[in-house]
Amino acid sequence: MALQDNNGPVYSEMQNHLNEQHALLAAIVASADDAIIGSDLNGNIISWNRAAEILFGYTAAAIYQHPFTNLFPAGQLPDHQSLIKLLKQGVSIGNFETMRRCKDGAELPVALSISAIHDSRHEVIGLSLVARDFSVGHRIAARLTRSERHFRQLVDSAPNAMVMIDSRGLIEMVNAQAEQIFGYGRSELLGKPMEILIPARFHGQHPRLRAGYFSTPSIRAMGRGRDLFGLRKDGSEFPVEIGLNPIETDDGIKVLSAIVDISERKRQEERFRLVVEAAPNAMIMIDSRGIIEMVNTQTEHIFGYARSELLGQPMEILIPARFRPQHPDLRNNYFTAPATRSMGSGRDLFGLHKDGSEFPVEIGLNPIETADGLKVLSSIVDISERKRQEERFRLVVEAAPNAMVMIDSRGLIEMVNSQTEHIFGYARSDLLGQPMEMLIPARFRPQHPGLRDSYFATPSTRAMGMGRDLFGLRRDGSEFPVEIGLNPIETADGLKVLSAIVDISERKRFTDELSRRNKELNNFAYVASHDLKSPLRGVDQLATWLTEDLADKIDEESNEHLRLIRVRIKRMEKLLDDLLLYFRAGQLGGAVEMVDMSELVKDVFELCCTNRNFELTLEGDFPNSPTHKVALELVFRNLINNAIKHHDKPSGHLTVKASTEENHFVFEVADDGAGIAEEHRERVFGMFQTLRPRDEVEGSGMGLAVIKKTIESLGGVITLGPNHPRGATFRFTWPRKPTFNE
Repeated sequence: MALQDNNGPVYSEMQNHLNEQHALLAAIVASADDAIIGSDLNGNIISWNRAAEILFGYTAAAIYQHPFTNLFPAGQLPDHQSLIKLLKQGVSIGNFETMRRCKDGAELPVALSISAIHDSRHEVIGLSLVARDFSVGHRIAARLTRSERHFRQLVDSAPNAMVMIDSRGLIEMVNAQAEQIFGYGRSELLGKPMEILIPARFHGQHPRLRAGYFSTPSIRAMGRGRDLFGLRKDGSEFPVEIGLNPIETDDGIKVLSAIVDISERKRQEERFRLVVEAAPNAMIMIDSRGIIEMVNTQTEHIFGYARSELLGQPMEILIPARFRPQHPDLRNNYFTAPATRSMGSGRDLFGLHKDGSEFPVEIGLNPIETADGLKVLSSIVDISERKRQEERFRLVVEAAPNAMVMIDSRGLIEMVNSQTEHIFGYARSDLLGQPMEMLIPARFRPQHPGLRDSYFATPSTRAMGMGRDLFGLRRDGSEFPVEIGLNPIETADGLKVLSAIVDISERKRFTDELSRRNKELNNFAYVASHDLKSPLRGVDQLATWLTEDLADKIDEESNEHLRLIRVRIKRMEKLLDDLLLYFRAGQLGGAVEMVDMSELVKDVFELCCTNRNFELTLEGDFPNSPTHKVALELVFRNLINNAIKHHDKPSGHLTVKASTEENHFVFEVADDGAGIAEEHRERVFGMFQTLRPRDEVEGSGMGLAVIKKTIESLGGVITLGPNHPRGATFRFTWPRKPTFNE
């Protein structure tokens, strides 16, 4: 209802209604500096002092017999009957903050106390309200001490919600952050029980907890170890952290609560928990005491414990007993200087299963800043399988017949086998951790780091120093020739290179000796061929003279004998020529020329075939490519000449086919003659092999042996295929890229 400012007679009437006790109250009211308002048991105002006029803007006459509840916005005070009931029970409502409604409609803060008015029989006959203004700029605010004003300013400017309650749990002060977080206006909170901000399920135990705190007040966190929740005006809950601070006042102990909405932190923690849970490795978070606070499913799987068996336990439960004594010191050192790093770098680490068995692990440490202080999140990987693979790899390396040396990108030796010790003369312990250059002659060391870096930049399995002579250095300082194969190895510690080193000293000696003997043999073949041909020519000349001189004097049989002598002399000369050709077959590559191979085959056929009853057919794609023309012509000439010479008919057909593979050309030379019988197929490429009596066929039996050696020396292969159903088929491969030049 609206209050009207009435005139003096009404005020006089109010004075006439005062009894003896009211007169005493009026005397107190008249002298008080605080606003003092008296009301009867119906809640109607019966006394009003000058300070009340100043505070609310109404005169005593204007306010008389109006309900005092109209001086306060709705919801600021308990209802009138509740107040009467409390006062009759002897409960005084101490100094608390609320809002007042002034005559001009302004709502301003006020400190209010409510107590009972008693008569001479000590019966409650009314209510006394004492109000003190603490709004900024009002003259009554000057009564607050400087420290009180400073305290209120600090509370209101705090970044967290601040709520102060008395021992009954009634709210006496809130700040702007409390209004924002809980969704209430300040006037809706002052004087209300604290439970208005607490979810209903916690109401039952809250008074007991509050009473326990007031009995032994101290600065501490509320509900340590429990999840706390606030309740907004709209009924929604949100997670909070609460700090409790006891405040000594003239009206007794108050409690100032600092309330932090940790919804965002909880969301972050949940995301963090989900990431940890989804990790493929075991993840364990501990506090500075080494107590386990979080694990994921992989931890349960790897260690064999249920989650409930690990939470709250010391980390040492997962560590073998022999490592436990030093672990606390290591943990303390880490907490002193935390950083993201691997644990126990350079040492073998082990975990302990629930069943007591140990297993090798790798551990990564990550410091995590939390509201409860620094934690450490450990990522644990079971490397049992990797260790088994490494052991198998080590055994393979150890069993290798060659020296095996593995180095890292810095060129430091990480692994050697027994053969390395044997070949280089070092003990294994003298090599591990040393630079690879200790096994290399001094003259090659300056360029070796550059070559190593180049290899690590583009690693591949290949021979080292292709085309160069390589040497190793023994412990005694002696050098020896080597061949080295390089193999890149991906490991958990990065790329390594495994070198297979072969001491080729014996092979070098053998090769040099073989080269010397081949040279001697070639010289012998040349000398033998040349020196043997001279007497053969003399015998042939004598046989010719005898034939001419005795032409009319000897019989037919003697003439035949002389003819056979001359034929066999010619065969011997041919044999000597072919023998020399065979020894030189490996050197028949000759100069490389661009060759149209279809034309080459045609030209060879024209030279070999004087019998026009033989035909040639070319099939496939004949290449036009650089190659060793002299050697290829020799091969085709022998094969085509043999096909014609050994044909069992006066006419025949030859077919030459060509195709291309990745690294070779492939040729087939086939005829339609009698073919080669099964019993002769094994020896056709041998030296001095003919399939008919020597007097019935020209040749030394060296032709196929010569072309086989020629083809193989250039990297090809020749084979004899089955008869189809008549005729022989020779198939040979020829390198697409020439292997050497002369």
